[in-house]
Amino acid sequence: MRHKLFALSLAAGIAFATASPAAAQPPTWSAEQQAVWTVISRSWSDEIARNGRWPGQYVHQNMVSWGPEWPMPRYRESVERWTRWNDTQGRVVQHELSPAAITLAGNTAVVHYTAVSMRQREVPRGEAPAKPERETYGIVETLVRDGANWRFLSSSSFPLGGGGDD
Repeated sequence: MRHKLFALSLAAGIAFATASPAAAQPPTWSAEQQAVWTVISRSWSDEIARNGRWPGQYVHQNMVSWGPEWPMPRYRESVERWTRWNDTQGRVVQHELSPAAITLAGNTAVVHYTAVSMRQREVPRGEAPAKPERETYGIVETLVRDGANWRFLSSSSFPLGGGGDD
């Protein structure tokens, strides 16, 4: 799933320029940090596009995830099943990702970032569309190098304060 280094660097540069405040990132990211952030950004784009690439092409076979709406951690099969079901319930109409920290140790990367999205719920025919709902989360993800690709091994999220509808 990884593009050539040039494409990764270009995409990461665009993602950083458009998705993160300058104060939230160090002055420079290494090529590996940029590659990891590109995987994060693309996984979101593919999930929002509902093109079937997320989560299958991005997650490690041993992936585990835990967020505020789940009573306990869940594994890859559950993430895949619920992603497909959630696709039928609505769609993200706008989102912004802001990296806070990316740290690397060998073939492991830990990424802290925020995600703000506006989700439009599906409504039955004939009913007026509901106002989009704003979701704001802090996310911590661990990726591991699996051959030439970075894959998600663990993901954890928590809601951040605020809300609003700007």
